[in-house]
Amino acid sequence: MSASAAQADGEPLDLPVVAGVDGCEPSLRAVEWAADEAALRRASLRLVYASLWERYEDASMAADLGKPSEEVMAEDIVRTAERRARHRQPGVKVTTDVLPEEPEYGLVRESRSALAMVRRSGRGAASRP
Repeated sequence: MSASAAQADGEPLDLPVVAGVDGCEPSLRAVEWAADEAALRRASLRLVYASLWERYEDASMAADLGKPSEEVMAEDIVRTAERRARHRQPGVKVTTDVLPEEPEYGLVRESRSALAMVRRSGRGAASRP
């Protein structure tokens, strides 16, 4: 069944709405917009943070976790975004991922298997490429 036919029948869609997050307030507003869009389309929501954190490693490690501080930050970012999405739309299934790659490549790849892709633009507004 096509996505539009499934949507017309009121069936949930298999493809998620994907949102790229980076922890800034505009990206968290984009998460809220994506959660609303997922609820409207009866789709799941996938929150993704992409960064080559290996590039930024230094001697300071997150002692408790034994991970680079940038990696710990990424996990905090997706958890915060997930909480915001669940608060906004409690009925939407939310998954998260941290991708160890450049955002422009990771998010383009993610968009290939998404119903819609949401990200903040360079000016801080939510947009759909």
